[in-house]
Amino acid sequence: MPILPPPSPPGGPGDVPGDEGEPRFRGWIDPDDRLWRHPSEVAGARPGQAPTSVIHRYRGPFMVVVGAAAVMAAAAWVVVLLSPASDRPMPSGRASDVAADAPMTTLAATSRAVPEPAQAAGQSMVQLRATTGRGVVLLTGVAVAEGGVVATTADALKGGLRALSMVGSDGRLLRAKLLGLDASSDVALVSVPDDVPVAPFADDIALAGGAPDWTLSLATSNSGIPVLECHAGSVAAVGNSVAGGPPGGMAAIVSSPTGLEQPGDPLLNSDGEVIGLFYDHDSTGTSAGATYLPSQLVLGVADDLRSAGHVAAGWPGVQYAADAATPGAMVMSVDATGPAAGRLQPGEVIVGVNSLPVRTVAELRARLYVLAPGSAVALTVVNGPVQRVVDITLGTSP
Repeated sequence: MPILPPPSPPGGPGDVPGDEGEPRFRGWIDPDDRLWRHPSEVAGARPGQAPTSVIHRYRGPFMVVVGAAAVMAAAAWVVVLLSPASDRPMPSGRASDVAADAPMTTLAATSRAVPEPAQAAGQSMVQLRATTGRGVVLLTGVAVAEGGVVATTADALKGGLRALSMVGSDGRLLRAKLLGLDASSDVALVSVPDDVPVAPFADDIALAGGAPDWTLSLATSNSGIPVLECHAGSVAAVGNSVAGGPPGGMAAIVSSPTGLEQPGDPLLNSDGEVIGLFYDHDSTGTSAGATYLPSQLVLGVADDLRSAGHVAAGWPGVQYAADAATPGAMVMSVDATGPAAGRLQPGEVIVGVNSLPVRTVAELRARLYVLAPGSAVALTVVNGPVQRVVDITLGTSP
């Protein structure tokens, strides 16, 4: 086998300048790094016989193919990573990773017989623990806005509130804050340390006596962990006036009592939407039942407490009289200098506010209570067979 000469030293005759001025050496190159072979370098080769290391002969084209495949694979992964989450394959992470990132809500505790339509409202509930001068009480908060803003009934928070906490899904007490309280409607607004999903709410416009409903309650287990319970019932009355207490004269919904209600427990319609928050038992004087403040009153007051810290109710300048035989609110007198002066007459009956029906005086009061002074209001009025719409601008109560 011939022996090839060693490479020439740099700067010598064998030095061939590179593209960048660096020396490039000629000399012996390992056969595996070449695309060609001398016949003497192929073991056992005979004239006319192909070399045994055929792959080295095609190494260049082979590497090109491999490189192209690698580029295509990388591009495919880039497309996957940049695609929406719903299009990407689910990661094979541990279940504990998902649980650790999930928001802590009381629904994470045990639930008992909660039908599917009621589950969304259940996820919007928290259990509150209030320490007042009258002792320790438990009540329910329902999320009305993002960021952990929940509404409840206010009676339990009166009498010198000393501490307010949210009961976590593991029984721990986490500090909560009272944002505002409106004594005339008995609605309170609380901030909790959890971004609870906002509950689905509905007006009670289409609600009537005999309609099926559900009451959601947060009972407390022996370990101190809240347990979500659901009780089926039916509506007894809608629009009746609360007979006493702070929200006296406001409209209420009366439903079948369960005996387990806590202040603030939500009442749901058959679609699982919140239509009221529990206030008291038998507060309307109609029959034994559970009294709920209607959702339109709760949401209106909560919005005022959140934005202004108090409720400023508009005043129409009208005195009403109830007539059990006539739906709506009968005008008894009109203030001579009030917003309705010259627009409404005694004897007329208001049956709607801004296209929403009014069935009782209490319902009219509840709908007007959440409208601020300066609000434009369209009142639907009937006088015998004649119906008309009267536009007024609410004033400030004297």
